[in-house]
Amino acid sequence: MGVSSEGLSAEGDVEAMLGHEALRRLDLPLAEASGLPNVAYTSEAWQRLENERLFARTWCFAGYAHDLPNPGDAVPIDIGGMPVLLVRDKDGVVRGFHNVCRHRGATLLEEKACGLTVLTCPYHAWAYDLTGTLRTRPHFHGGDKHDVGDDGNGPGLKPVATAVWHHWIFVNIDGQAGSFDDFIAPIARRCDGYDIGAARYAGSLDFDVACNWKFALENYIEPYHVFAAHPRLHSFVPMAEREPSKCDGHVLWNFYQFREPEEGRGVGLPYFPNLTEELASRGLWFVAVPNFAFEVYPDHIATFIVTPLTPATSRERIDIYLIGDAAKGEQFATQRQAVFDTWHDLNKEDLGLIARLQRGRLSPGYDGGRFSPYWDEAPLELSRQIVKAML
Repeated sequence: MGVSSEGLSAEGDVEAMLGHEALRRLDLPLAEASGLPNVAYTSEAWQRLENERLFARTWCFAGYAHDLPNPGDAVPIDIGGMPVLLVRDKDGVVRGFHNVCRHRGATLLEEKACGLTVLTCPYHAWAYDLTGTLRTRPHFHGGDKHDVGDDGNGPGLKPVATAVWHHWIFVNIDGQAGSFDDFIAPIARRCDGYDIGAARYAGSLDFDVACNWKFALENYIEPYHVFAAHPRLHSFVPMAEREPSKCDGHVLWNFYQFREPEEGRGVGLPYFPNLTEELASRGLWFVAVPNFAFEVYPDHIATFIVTPLTPATSRERIDIYLIGDAAKGEQFATQRQAVFDTWHDLNKEDLGLIARLQRGRLSPGYDGGRFSPYWDEAPLELSRQIVKAML
């Protein structure tokens, strides 16, 4: 296989940590395969490798366009432990930069800011405009001998490849991940019947999770546990009417048709305009490796974002988007709260279970597991896609 020396090094690092046998079993047919070994869920060294090889090399979810509504708004974020700055410039364009001054490497912002005209480093007051161009370096040539970068040729901020899809911002740290349009295409074409632009941000739910970030996403895309863990959801759509999740490259997805809407899922709130009869009774959800997950109902969208903290802890954020005035209108307050309550209760039912998965990975008695030949293709493919991106 023709790979670069860098690729050989990366493959060597991954194999050294996971083991040749674990990689072999990961690629077996579903009924014979095993998932990632325990080290991928418990090791700080593996988490560092994920940061360097996964989150730096792929299109990652990075933030929310509604967090930067106006020119001059800026939000600092971390992607795989790396400081990144999202900025909306004076023309309304969302830009991403490495959040470090080109002088000594201090971070420019530590918290959200609004109405900025320049980005000024607090250490020596080097200032950059909102396109990242260096503008001033006070006292750079001595006392009162300022360097004014009118020609724009000074060392500006290092840009990060950035894309916006509807309400959501994505970045690619190394700039080598390929076209964003190709990345989002498997989701975009399946959402073609929804006017996502009609959805408005309604609010967020936050959860601290006692497990590795991968468990949260595996659980999200895997419907096998619904009958055991989610009695209300199982009543809404029973197992006999569900299908296994499907794989389209780096995108895992699923859907179901429900017979009747219920509170929190389709009752009392406006639907997306011009839905077909089929879409008006459908739940559709996705995971785009590595970190973007969301679900579409006739009356709302819920994004599900998991941020790794340590190998054994993560933070989940669920953002709810409703159609038009339903997002904030007082007349929809009761029905809107039902959507939030539904997602809160559903997610709480999962938290203890995925924490059990984390504790179980401390046992040498677990060897990657055995999969259901009907239900488990997507959780296995999630692991395969992560490893593939890291090689």
